[in-house]
Amino acid sequence: MGRTCRNICTRYQAKAVPNKIRYEIGQKRCTFCGIFLTLDDVRCICCKAVLRTKPRSKRKVEQYGIIES
Repeated sequence: MGRTCRNICTRYQAKAVPNKIRYEIGQKRCTFCGIFLTLDDVRCICCKAVLRTKPRSKRKVEQYGIIES
């Protein structure tokens, strides 16, 4: 069974803020639906994909203060 965005996630879409602080204030990104959500869950309520909780780019990771070993 494949993932499908059912547009339920648009009800939980996060408010617009500067990109560099999105993860700091608790917003999570669903890579499949392509939006930031304000949820406490680990998975998207719409497509059940795992939500991203930290940035991927090296520049954003350095701004966010994540130390990778």
